[in-house]
Amino acid sequence: MARIELELYADRLSRHAERLRDDVDGARMRLVWARFEAGARDRLNARDLQLLEAIGVWAGVDEQAEQRLLQRRLRQLAAVEKLQSLVEEALTAAIDASSPPSSS
Repeated sequence: MARIELELYADRLSRHAERLRDDVDGARMRLVWARFEAGARDRLNARDLQLLEAIGVWAGVDEQAEQRLLQRRLRQLAAVEKLQSLVEEALTAAIDASSPPSSS
């Protein structure tokens, strides 16, 4: 694979990794919100709960589903990062191969 193709592939993988990191961050945030909301629900009266439900305030997170998503995205991210390291090795080798030998 030519150096430019490797660089483009590395860029593509970087975008995938960034998207996965965003998904991980989002899942973690939704889990925090769900835990907070569970505690808040215990401290609010039934009328306030109904009002908040009616206007769509609650995140309504399925914690188990979010945990599964989080674990899946972490595994996917780890795999992408392994592939990125292989691409970086190939890119380094391509750069070294294209560099003129130094005269000593």
